[in-house]
Amino acid sequence: MILFNDKRTQLDDLLDKMAEKVQLGKTRYNRMIEHYEAVKDWIESDEQFFKPYKYDIYPHGSVRIQTTVKPIGKDEFDLDIAIHLKTSWANHSPQRIYNELKRRLGEHEKYKSMMELKNRCVRLNYAGDFHMDIMPGIQESEYNEDKIRVPDKELNSWVSSNPRGYAKWFHHKANMVKQSLLEKALRAEGLPADDFENKKPLQRAVQLIKRYRDICFQKDDSYKTSSIVLTTVAGQFYNGEDSIYETIDNVITKIRSKMNLQAGRIKVLNPVNEEEDFTDKWDDEPQYYIEFQKFCEFLYETWQKLKEENGVLEEGELLKGLFGTEIFVEAQKAQTDELENLRERGNLNINRSTGVLTSISGISSSPVKKNTFFGFGSKSDD
Repeated sequence: MILFNDKRTQLDDLLDKMAEKVQLGKTRYNRMIEHYEAVKDWIESDEQFFKPYKYDIYPHGSVRIQTTVKPIGKDEFDLDIAIHLKTSWANHSPQRIYNELKRRLGEHEKYKSMMELKNRCVRLNYAGDFHMDIMPGIQESEYNEDKIRVPDKELNSWVSSNPRGYAKWFHHKANMVKQSLLEKALRAEGLPADDFENKKPLQRAVQLIKRYRDICFQKDDSYKTSSIVLTTVAGQFYNGEDSIYETIDNVITKIRSKMNLQAGRIKVLNPVNEEEDFTDKWDDEPQYYIEFQKFCEFLYETWQKLKEENGVLEEGELLKGLFGTEIFVEAQKAQTDELENLRERGNLNINRSTGVLTSISGISSSPVKKNTFFGFGSKSDD
């Protein structure tokens, strides 16, 4: 992931580092998991309702499929949790299961002041940090271990859902490629492929598309495209590309083509429950679709410019415009730091015939001298 002699791989390296910079930091992620475990323990210890049943409690959404993105500005990250009871949903009303969750959280001295009642979940607000959306559900049938029915307060009824099945679908799509372009390049350089946080091109592409969405709608998020819509269309149009750059290019090109060919709005259906339309509100509020079209068109046009031989400065400006200057600069610094680490370990070489930096030593390459306070080499090296 360090020294590549073709533009395609160099760009993928930069995109990978940018995606790594936009995801939740380890400190914040670990803090979030600690809170999740505490809430899980509190629910599991409930003698009145939950404890007698067999059930699973699991995260879903971006945390489960590893596409988290740090919020910008006042936005908070949301952690989605499902309580998946394994009993007959016909024996319970939607109101009861919702109210039992509300009761149990309200019995906790801290949680009762953090609760916010939402349509299909109870939210715990960890002020200034993140919020946890806890959705209760009952397994729909014994034949499908993932499909659940969840209470809908507004409809006063059960609604079918499948968050765990969705995560399995997305991981299956992401794993269509066994070895990414960057992993291949690392091994070609004689470097271990686990030197970086190994995520698939589809996961990285979704992180970057979501990051651009956040920047695009930063000033006015009234009709901001939801993460589930962007994640789903990316997964549906993914074709096993081994590079992040080509994944984004393919996804955005296919979305644009579908919008141009289809009369009316496109529909983004849940891939594990096609009765659920993630974009149904676009019918009642068409401005959502208009803004989605603008978003896709600008991303497409900018991405086409990256295909041109513009030079590194113009390419840098394009990437800054899409994903933010701070993230771009941090990614570039990470590339520089990796080169310096190789140099300091004496693993950086230069091909005498091509001038290309490489970590592979051979008869055609010479080692690059270590950097000192005064520059390359030392007096004894002269």
